[in-house]
Amino acid sequence: MAIDTIELPQYSLLGFFAHPGTVSDYLAFTERAVRNSERHSVLYHNLHSLYSYFTDAKLRSYYQGTTVLVDGMPVIWLMQLCRIPVDRAHRLTYVDFIMPLMTLARDNGWNVFHVGQQAQVQAKALDTVRNHCPGISIEGHDGYFDQQPNSPESLAVIEQINAADSQIVLIGFGAPKQEAWLHAHRHLINAPMVFTCGACMEYVAGAVRTPPRWMGRLGLEWSFRLLENPRRFAFRYFVEPVLLGAILLKNALAGWISERRA
Repeated sequence: MAIDTIELPQYSLLGFFAHPGTVSDYLAFTERAVRNSERHSVLYHNLHSLYSYFTDAKLRSYYQGTTVLVDGMPVIWLMQLCRIPVDRAHRLTYVDFIMPLMTLARDNGWNVFHVGQQAQVQAKALDTVRNHCPGISIEGHDGYFDQQPNSPESLAVIEQINAADSQIVLIGFGAPKQEAWLHAHRHLINAPMVFTCGACMEYVAGAVRTPPRWMGRLGLEWSFRLLENPRRFAFRYFVEPVLLGAILLKNALAGWISERRA
């Protein structure tokens, strides 16, 4: 498909929507958007974000009008269960996506700006990106500032983003802070493409160990993270999926009843 005509399909199921695509799909989507000065905000869904999506009305509203990539294999399996034509290649985690995206930016002479993480972690991550993509123009600001809507510190960060003539902006506060900040300030950010990327730069910097990629392909990254930090991830990986399953089952039954009555 030509870059000028690339479209990411939107699928709605069980009360949420997503735009699954491969690395190549999202690179082409980004290239078209920057080339044509189209404004897009790209969020993501995995099981944790879906649980938050259904239990936080404000977060749910932040997703409206955005592009949503699929960041977890369980979401791919759920879509397959609903007969949506996706496979493992449509699971797009930033561990796999960040360097191809940075290479695309370097090759096209685009400016990149990252907001998030501690200053030392971010500095190490940006140096890693520069070493991987020599010649890339990438700047950043740490995530430790007043993130309230239109606060002087938030507006100062946006001024830096725009002064850098950024074409790609990466926001990594973690959910739901990153989505809230982006929602409040997107109209002030000139960059065509803005991605929420969570802890991506912590992995790039080596501050958090990256799970083996074979685990990602099998949807087992959660077990690696659980073993690394059981206190942090026990609720997320043992309790949230059960609660989310109940929500999705309720939505499926509601949809079935609605179809029967139609």
